[in-house]
Amino acid sequence: MLPAIGSVPVGVTNRDQSGVRGSIAKSHMDSGFIPCPCFDCKNQKEYSSSRDIQLHLMKRGFMPNYVCWTKHGESGVMLEDDEEEFHNVDYAEHPFFADTMMGDGEDVEDTDALGAMLQAAEKYRDNENVRKKLERMMEDHKTPLYPDCKGGHKKLRSTLELLQWKATNCISDKAFTQLLKLIKEFLLEGNKLPETTYEAKEVVCPIGLEVQKKHSCPNDCILYRGKELEDLKACLVCKASRYKIRRNDSGDVEGEPPRKRIPAKVMWYFPIIPRLKRLFQNKEHAKMVRWHKEQSKEDDMLRYPTDRSQWRKVDRMYSQFVEDARNIRFGLSTDGMNPFSEMSSSHSTWPVTLCIYNLPPWLCLKPKFIMMPALIQGLKQPGNHIDVYLQPLVEELLELWSTGVRMWDEYKQEDFDLHAMLFVTINDWPALSNLLGQSNKGFRACTHYLDDTDIMYLKHCRKVVYMGNRRFLFFANTC
Repeated sequence: MLPAIGSVPVGVTNRDQSGVRGSIAKSHMDSGFIPCPCFDCKNQKEYSSSRDIQLHLMKRGFMPNYVCWTKHGESGVMLEDDEEEFHNVDYAEHPFFADTMMGDGEDVEDTDALGAMLQAAEKYRDNENVRKKLERMMEDHKTPLYPDCKGGHKKLRSTLELLQWKATNCISDKAFTQLLKLIKEFLLEGNKLPETTYEAKEVVCPIGLEVQKKHSCPNDCILYRGKELEDLKACLVCKASRYKIRRNDSGDVEGEPPRKRIPAKVMWYFPIIPRLKRLFQNKEHAKMVRWHKEQSKEDDMLRYPTDRSQWRKVDRMYSQFVEDARNIRFGLSTDGMNPFSEMSSSHSTWPVTLCIYNLPPWLCLKPKFIMMPALIQGLKQPGNHIDVYLQPLVEELLELWSTGVRMWDEYKQEDFDLHAMLFVTINDWPALSNLLGQSNKGFRACTHYLDDTDIMYLKHCRKVVYMGNRRFLFFANTC
C-alpha cells in the first residue's frame, strides 16, 4: 500500500515533504501536466494530478542526479562540454553496443579550438563576403574582453559562452539583454562586451549557418519562392493575401517608401547541404560517418538499422551508392506539437527532422547530429498540404541523390562527391497519411493494398471492418 501523504516514510523528512509539495505546486501553475521526477518515471511521464506525483516520490524517491529542477520551473545551470543530462543514455557505455564501437570507445566531443577553426577557414577567403567575416571574427578572437585582461578572456569566446548559456537555460532576449548590461557595469571601463542580445548575435553571426525565411499562403496552397511566385502579393490558388491586413490600412503612400508588411504565414528553412559540409569539415565527425561500414558488427543481433534486411536490400539495389561509405542515409521524422506543453489547439508547430543513420547508435540521436531542415508554424496544422513545405527539402535531396555535391573530407584530406538518400520515415499513423498524400482510413485504410483493401461495410452500425487479417500471420501462428 502506498503511504499517505501525511505519514512520513523511512528516510523522508518533513523538509523533503514540504520541498516536494512546493516544487510540484509551482510546476502545476505553469502547465496542466507535470513531469514526475521519481526514480522510475525519470521525468518521462507526465501526470495531471499532483497527488500522484507526491505518492510516487514518497514511495520511490527522487531520480539520481536531479539537483537542478529544470523540468519544473527552476532556472538551470550551463552544462560543461563533457557533461550531459542524466537521462541522455550514453550508448557507448552500454554492453549491448560494446563490440560495435570505434577505437577505444571514447565519446566524440569537440575540443575548444576557436583559433584553430578560424585558421582552418582561411582556405575559403576567395569569397569577398566570407573574407570580411573571417577578418572580423579573427579580430574579435584576439581582442581582450577588457583592458589589461589577465585571464585570457576574449570578446568572441566570452560572447559565445554567454549565448550558449542563454540557449541552454531558455533565457529570453529581454532577460539576456538586462544581464549583459549588468555584467558590463561590473567590468572595467572600456570593455568590449556587447550590450544587447542583438549585438551579441552579430558578433557570432558568421559562425552560424544559413537560415531562410519563406512566406507561405495562410491556407497552405503555395510557398512564395522562385521567379514566378516570390513577388506575388496574393495566392494564385485561393487568392488569399500574402500579408496580414491591418485595420485602417490605407496602403502605400505615393512618394514614400513602401511599408514593411507582416507575412500571414512563415516557414523557416535550414538548408542541409551547408550543414553536411560542416559535418565533414570536422575530422572526428567525418571519421564517424564511415562507422556503419567499417566498424559495425555483423552477426544475427538487431541493434541498429544497419542490421536490418532493408539496409542490405539497398546495398544490393544501389551498388554504386554503397561504394563510398560516406554517402548519407537519412531518416525523416515529423509530427505536430504544441510548444511549452500547452494543451491548446490555437497554434500548431510541425518540426521536420533528419537523423543520419551512418553514425553509430550512441551519436545518431544526439541533438548536435540531428538536423531540422524545416519548421512549420501556424494556427492550424498543414495536413495533406505538408508537401508544399517540403519542396525545398525535396529539391536538396534530389540534388544529393542524382548529381551529388562536392565536399571536403577532413579525415581523408580529399575532395569527394557526396550523395544521400532518404532511407526511412518515422511518424505516427495520422502523420503517415499526410506524408504519403493518401487516406489511411475508411475504404483505403491499408497503405500497401490501397484500392484492393479487403473491407466490409456494416450498414446498420455504419462502420468499416477489415477482413482476412489472419493471412498476414506466420503459418505457425494460424493454428
